[in-house]
Amino acid sequence: MTMTVWPPVVLMMLDQTASRAVLFGVHAYKHLPALDGVRHNVPALRNLLTAKEAGGFAGEHCVAVPSNSTPTVLLDAVQDAADHARGLLLVYYAGHGHFGRDGRTLLLGTEASRPDRPHHSVAYDEIRAIVAGSQARHRVVIVDCCFSGAALPMAGQEGSRTAADFEIEGACVLTSSAETERSLCLPDGSVFTRELTLLLRDGLSGELTEGRRGEHLAVLTMADVYEALRGRLKGRTLDGHRVPIPRMSTRDDGHRIPLATNQAHTPPAVSPPTPSLEPPAPTVQVTVHTAYAATPYFTGRQDELEALERAARQPASVCLVHGRGGQGKSELLRAAAARLAPNFPGGCLEVDLRGWTPGEQTRDPHMVIAEQLHHMGYGPDLIPEDLSARAETWRLFLKQHAVLLLLDNARDARQLAPLLPSAGSPSAVLISSRSELPELGAHWRCELRPLPAVHCVTVWHKMGVPQDTGSLDQIADRISGSPLALGPVGTRLLRGASPAAILASLAGPERYAAFPSLDAAERAAFTSAYDTLDADLRNLIHQCAWHPGPDFAPDSLAAMAQRPEHEIEVRLAEIEQLLTRQSNRYGLHDSSLSYARQTAAIHTAQDEEQVSRQRLYRHLHIRLHQARDVLRVSARHNDQDVRSARQWLDAHAQELQAAARSSSTDNWPQAADFLQSVGTSLYLDDRYIEAQELFQKILGTTSPASLHHAGATVSLGEIHRMQGRNEEATAAFEEALAIYQALGDRLGQADARQGLGEVHRMQDRYEEATAAFEEALAIYQALGDRLGQAGTRQGLGEVHRMQGRNDEATAAFEEALAIYQALGDRSGQAGATQGLGGIHRMQGRNDEATAAFEEALAIYQALGDRSGQADATQGLGEIHQVQGRYEEATAAFEEALAIYRALGNRSGQAGTMQGLGEIHQVQGRYEEATAAFEEALAIYQALGDRLGQAGAMQGLGEIHQVQGRYEEATAAFEEALAIYRALGNRSGQAGTMQGLGEIHSLQDRYEEATAAFEEALAIYQALGDRLGQAGTRQGLGEIHQMQGRYEEATAAFEEALAIYQALGDRLGQADATQGLGEIHQVQGQHHEALDGLRRARSLYAELGITKRADLCQQAIDELCGIESR
Repeated sequence: MTMTVWPPVVLMMLDQTASRAVLFGVHAYKHLPALDGVRHNVPALRNLLTAKEAGGFAGEHCVAVPSNSTPTVLLDAVQDAADHARGLLLVYYAGHGHFGRDGRTLLLGTEASRPDRPHHSVAYDEIRAIVAGSQARHRVVIVDCCFSGAALPMAGQEGSRTAADFEIEGACVLTSSAETERSLCLPDGSVFTRELTLLLRDGLSGELTEGRRGEHLAVLTMADVYEALRGRLKGRTLDGHRVPIPRMSTRDDGHRIPLATNQAHTPPAVSPPTPSLEPPAPTVQVTVHTAYAATPYFTGRQDELEALERAARQPASVCLVHGRGGQGKSELLRAAAARLAPNFPGGCLEVDLRGWTPGEQTRDPHMVIAEQLHHMGYGPDLIPEDLSARAETWRLFLKQHAVLLLLDNARDARQLAPLLPSAGSPSAVLISSRSELPELGAHWRCELRPLPAVHCVTVWHKMGVPQDTGSLDQIADRISGSPLALGPVGTRLLRGASPAAILASLAGPERYAAFPSLDAAERAAFTSAYDTLDADLRNLIHQCAWHPGPDFAPDSLAAMAQRPEHEIEVRLAEIEQLLTRQSNRYGLHDSSLSYARQTAAIHTAQDEEQVSRQRLYRHLHIRLHQARDVLRVSARHNDQDVRSARQWLDAHAQELQAAARSSSTDNWPQAADFLQSVGTSLYLDDRYIEAQELFQKILGTTSPASLHHAGATVSLGEIHRMQGRNEEATAAFEEALAIYQALGDRLGQADARQGLGEVHRMQDRYEEATAAFEEALAIYQALGDRLGQAGTRQGLGEVHRMQGRNDEATAAFEEALAIYQALGDRSGQAGATQGLGGIHRMQGRNDEATAAFEEALAIYQALGDRSGQADATQGLGEIHQVQGRYEEATAAFEEALAIYRALGNRSGQAGTMQGLGEIHQVQGRYEEATAAFEEALAIYQALGDRLGQAGAMQGLGEIHQVQGRYEEATAAFEEALAIYRALGNRSGQAGTMQGLGEIHSLQDRYEEATAAFEEALAIYQALGDRLGQAGTRQGLGEIHQMQGRYEEATAAFEEALAIYQALGDRLGQADATQGLGEIHQVQGQHHEALDGLRRARSLYAELGITKRADLCQQAIDELCGIESR
C-alpha cells in the first residue's frame, strides 16, 4: 500500500496592482436615524481587501472616504479611482438608502441627508455613470442599504451609445436587498456586510451547486460570493424581521470577476485513473444554461415576479403567463429565471416554440426534446427514435435533474404535453403564450397586463432619456403601456425627437405610421392570429371592429351578429388572444383595432357595418328602457331582477354613451331619443358631467324649435339645479317652456314649470315656487299624469315644510307617497318618505323620523341613487345630533359630505358642513365650528341660497355668543332674522329670536330676553316644534332663576326636561337637569342639588362636552365641601 503525500497548501494571490477601490460608509446623520453598526463596515472590509492573502489591493489604492464627506467628495473619489483603474474597479457603500422626488431614483445617504433635500444625498445614477465610463477591465459595485435593489441593473452613460448598446461590459452589481426591501443592521455591522467580511476572512467551504465544493475554489468570484451570501442569509430573521436576500446583476461574464482569494482553499484529492478495456460511457452534462438574460431595462412586474417565483419552487410546477403579443411575457420569464436559476442546478433551458410566429411552423415538441437532450450531452444513440420513448427519456431526465425550462411562445396544450415534467419532478416549467391555454393543467397562471405608465417612464430613463424630459407619462398612455413600443419610442427620443413630435405621431388611427418596424410587428401579430380563425370567428372579429367601443358584453355582439348570446360567449373565448377581457366584457386591443377595421373593410360588403351597428343601437336602447323600468317600479319585480338591472346598467354605462354618440354620427333616425334616454339614465345615476355632454349633443344636432331640443334643455336645467347653478337652471327651464308653449305641448310645459318650481324653492322664493308647482299640478291633473302629480305635490310639501306649515307639508307628502306606491315608483316613495322624515324630525318625533330616513336610505341604496343616499344619510345625522350621539352624527355628515363632493352637489356640501359646525360648537371646538359655518356660508352665498345663508349666519352668531362676543352675535342673529322674515320662514325666525333672547339674558336685559323667548315660544307652539319649545322654556327658566323667581324657574326647567326626555334629546336633558340642580343649590337643598348636578355631569361626560361636565363637578365639589363642614 502506498501513501500519497500532498504538497503544502499555497494560497493563490490576486494581482490587484492595477485595481482601485472606494469604500464609503455613513453611520451618523443629522436628520436621519443613526446606524451605529455601519461604523465597523468600512474598516473591516478595507482590512481584508488590502491583505495580500485576501483582496490584494495596495493600501493607497483602497480609499476609505470619511463618513462625514459631502456628495462631491465621494464622487470625486470614485472618479479618480475610475480614471486610474485598469484591473478591478470596486465601489462600496453602506448607510441609509432612499428615493428621490420621482419615487424611483435611488439616493445614497450622507451625514447631511434629509428626505426633503435630495441634493444632500448622492444620486446612485452618478456613481453608475462614472463606473460605466471607466476603462477598468472589471467593475464591481456593492450597495448595502435599504432599497438597494434599485441599483439593478447597471446602465451605461447617458447618450454615449444607442439604446441597443447600453450594457456595461464586465460589470457586476451586488445589493443587500431588493428595490422594495429594507436592509437590516446589527451593533457590530450591517447584516449583509458582516456576512461578506466573514466570508472573505474565513473563506468558502462545503457543498455548492452543480456538484462543486467551496474549499476547491482557489479564488472567490462574484458568483461564488453571491451564492454563499444568499445561502447564509436566506430564511434568517432579526428581531422578527426577515433578512432580505441579496440580489446581483451582471453583464458579460461579470459573475466571473475574482474578488478575493479563498481562505479555505484545499486542493481536491486526485486518484489515478483505473485502466479499462471498455470504451468510456457517454457523459451527460447537466449544467447547460441557454436562457437569455432579461433586457437591462426590465422594470416593474414585481408582484408577478414574486408570485411566479413562489409557484416555480413547487415540485413539477407548471406556470403560465399569457397575454397578447408584445406585452413582455418572455422578458418576465427571463427575469424570473435569473432569480430562480440557483435553485435549479440541472440547468436553465429556453425554447422558442414558435406557436404564434408569423410565417413559421410551430415547433414539433418531440424534435425539441431531441435538441435539448443533445444539448445536455446525450449522443444520438441515447435519444430514442420512438416518440413515446423519447418523451419518457425526457421526463426521466427532468426527474433526475432539477431543470428550469422556459417554453416561450407556446401554441396550445397539445404542443406542450410531451415537454412537461412528471409528478414529483424537481424541475419546473415557465410558459408564455398568447392563448390562455384553458386545457393546460397549470399550477399558476397570470394574464400579463400592459405596463403601467410609471414603469414605462422608468424604462426610458434607464435607456438614457434625461430625467427632466417632459410628457413621458402622456407618451406611455398613448402607447397603452406596450413593452413592444418602449424600445422604438425610446430610441427616437435618444436620437433627438421631441416628446411633442412623438405624441403627435402616435395620434390618430395609424398611430405607428412613424414607427415602421413597430407597425410591421403589430400588424404581423394581428394577421397571424386572424389567419388561423375559421370564417365564423373572422366574422366575429369584424363585429368587434365595428363596435363603437370602448368595450362590449356578449349580448351586444350577439345583437350585432344576430346570433344567440350564449353561442357568442363561447366563441369569444377562442379569439381571446386578440381581445381584452375584464368582468365578462371584451374589447379589441388598441394596437389590433385599426388592423381589424382595415381587414373588415376588405372582407365585407359596404353596408354591413352600418346595418350591424343599427342592430346594436336598437338592442341597447330597448335593454336600457327595460332596466330603468325594473328599477323605477321594482315593487313589481323580485330582488334578483333589480340586482340584474342595476348590474346591466353599471356594466354597460360606457358602452351606452359611446353607442349613443355613434348613433348620432351615423345619422340613425332614433339617435336623439337614444341620446336622451342614455343621458337621463346617467342623470339618475348622478353622473352629471357625462349626462350633460349627451344633452349638449342633442342641442347641437336638433332644431331649436323641436321637442327633442326642449327635452334636452329641461334635462340640462335639472343638472344645473342639482349642482346649485340656479341662474343657468332658470334660463334652461324658461327656454324649454317657451318651446313647449310654441308647440302646444302641455306635458312639456308642466315639466318645465315643475323644474322652475324646484329652482324657486331652492332660492327660498316660496310664492313663485308654489305658483309654479300649482300650475304644473293643474296640467298633470288635466292630462291624468299621476307621476307628474306626485312630483309636484312632493315639491309643494317641501315648500310648506320650509315655511313651517307642517300640517300642509305632511298632507302633501302623504298624497305624493300614496301615488308613488300605487305606481310602484320606489324612487318617488323614497323621496316622499324622506320628506315626512324631515317633518317628524322638526316635530321631535325622532323614532318616526329615523324609521323614515332609514327606509328612504334602503331604497336609494337598492336603486344605486347616490344623491338620495346622501340626503337620507344627512337626515339621519341630524337626528343623531339632536339626540346627542355626536360620533354617529359626525360619521353620517362626513359620509354624506363625501358623496356630495363626488357629485359636485354644492348645496348638499353646505348643509353637511353646517351640521358638522353645530357638532363642533356643542363640543367646544369653536375654531373648527367657525371654519365649517364660514365654508357653508360661502357656498350658500355663491348659490344665492338665502335660507342657507341665514342658517350659517345663525350658527356663527351662536359661536360669537358662547365666546362672549355679544355685539358680533347680535349682528349675526339680526341679519339672519331679517332673511327669515323676508322669506316667511317662521321656524328660522323662532330660532334667531331664541338666540337673541339668550344674548339679552347674558347681558342682564331680562325684559328684552323674556319678550324674545316668548315670541319664539309662540311660533314654536304654532308650528308644533316641541324641541324649539323646550329650548325657549329652558331660556325662560334661566331668566326666572337669575331674577330669583325659583318656582317659575323650576316649572320652566321641568317642562323643558319632560320634552327633552320625550324626544330623547340628551344634551337638552343635561341642560335642564343642571338648571334644576342649580336652583336646588341656591335654595340650600343640597341633597337634591347634588343629585341633579351629578346626573347632568354624567350626561355631559357621555356626550364629550367636558367643559360643562367640569362646571358641574366644581359645583358638586363646593356642595360636598359645605356638607363636610
